Amino acid sequence: MLVENRLVTREDIRLLISEEFGNTHDPKAPVEFMPLGEDSWSYRSGSLWVSVRRDLDGHFPAAYEGARLLRAGGKEYVLAPLAGRDGRVVHTVGGLPVVVFPYLDHVAASAGHDPTPGELDELVRRLAEVHETALDVDLPEEDFRAPFEEDLATALRTAVESGAAVGPLSHDLRLLIAEHRDSLDRRRAEFAEVAAACAHRWAQGSPRALTHGDPSAANVVLEPELLILDWGGLMVSPPERDHAALTRAFGLPPRGSSDMLRFYELRWILAEVAEYTSHLVKPHTGDSDDRAMWVRLLRYLHAG
Repeated sequence: MLVENRLVTREDIRLLISEEFGNTHDPKAPVEFMPLGEDSWSYRSGSLWVSVRRDLDGHFPAAYEGARLLRAGGKEYVLAPLAGRDGRVVHTVGGLPVVVFPYLDHVAASAGHDPTPGELDELVRRLAEVHETALDVDLPEEDFRAPFEEDLATALRTAVESGAAVGPLSHDLRLLIAEHRDSLDRRRAEFAEVAAACAHRWAQGSPRALTHGDPSAANVVLEPELLILDWGGLMVSPPERDHAALTRAFGLPPRGSSDMLRFYELRWILAEVAEYTSHLVKPHTGDSDDRAMWVRLLRYLHAG
C-alpha cells in the first residue's frame, strides 16, 4: 500500500517489536513506513521488515509457519518470517495480521532487475523442490472454488446500477464496468466450466504439490542469490498453480494441463477485478492507493 495505515500506528508496531523481538532486535529503532506492496502496509525498523496485511484473503497463518519450516529444512532461498517470543509468526495488531521478516538490503534494492535465462531456470528448479516437499503443518488444499464470486457479482452490480458518487472514480468506474460487463460475464461462465473439470480431475487423483501461488517479479529476488518472498499463499494444489504464475510473470512457456492453467489464469484475473472493483464502489478519496488500484483494474480487464 502507498498510503500509511490508519488502524495500526507506528507506536503499535514498535510495541509489537519490543514485546516479541526485543531480545534479538533493537526495540528503540525508529519505525519507518515504506510505500510498497499491493495488499499490505510495509514498515522497516532497524533489522526488521514488518508487513501489516489488509486481511487474510488468500493468505493463511499456517502458510507462514510452512515457510519457516521450509527454511529450517535447508531451503535457504525461502525468505521466511521470524517467530516471536511466543513462537508465533503471525501476530494481530489493531485487528490486522502482522508478519515480521529480517530486513535485507539486497531485497529492497532488487526492483527492476530483468532475470536471465539461467536465473529463471534456477527459480523453476527451486519451485520444483518445494512442490515435492511434505510439511507437517495443516495447510489449505485447493478446492477449485471462487471465494470472490459473491463480492465480484455485488461489486459489478453496484458499479453499474448505483447512481451514487462515493468517490472521484465512481463515474469512470461505472462506464468502465458497463463497457466490459459482457466480457466479464463470459469469463465468469468459462471459469465455472473449467473449475468443474479441474475439480473432477483433482478428485480422481491428479498430481498434488506444495505451491507458492505467486512467484512473480515482486516476490522473487534473483541477485546476488535467489530468494523467494511472500509465502502467505502456500497451499496444496496442482503444480500448475505456480506454472501459470511463471507464465504470467515471466513469459515462460505454459507447462501442464491446459484446463488447470486456464483455471489459474482466469481465477487470478477475476480475483483481481473483484478486489479493485469492490474497493472502488465504496467511499474513496482518489488517493495514490485508489489510483494504483484503478491502473491495475484496467490492466486486468484487458488481460486474458
